[in-house]
Amino acid sequence: RLIKEMVKMKNRKGFSLLELVVVVAIIGIIAAAVMINAGQFSYPARVNTWKTSMDSLKNSLILYSTTKGGGAFPKPPTSPVDINTWLGNEGAYFLDKPITNPFKGGDVTVCGTSGTLKAVDQATASTDCVVIYTTENFKDPITGLTIKNGRFTITYVIGTATYTITAPTAP
Repeated sequence: RLIKEMVKMKNRKGFSLLELVVVVAIIGIIAAAVMINAGQFSYPARVNTWKTSMDSLKNSLILYSTTKGGGAFPKPPTSPVDINTWLGNEGAYFLDKPITNPFKGGDVTVCGTSGTLKAVDQATASTDCVVIYTTENFKDPITGLTIKNGRFTITYVIGTATYTITAPTAP
């Protein structure tokens, strides 16, 4: 009888239900561990995406000033507004793609001096100012001419760190 049982087991094809359940459970545990660890890498990637967007904004404003603005940059918005709408209204169509919030998705609100800056990763409403854009007059060190709105400053916050981009740089 024992020999017959061994022959049956030897000729068996496939897996038992218990074996399949164990394998699926192990795969599930491994997948959960990978997903938890992958989440650690998404925040730095979003930070870099946001910094790249702000550099792109800087470059588009510089391109605007040299091609359409006569050395001047667009005026800051008088009230909080979506950054892509504001750039369109000012004629600065030099962005490669619209600026969106990589942390929350959706619109990015830019303010002039009238807004209160909120960290981009902590903004909850589409009206939260995550970019402050200001301009000032700039005295060209080469020509000595003063250019109205000839320098801009972009300020933004990620977490507790504040970043500032100014162009052109001080002489």
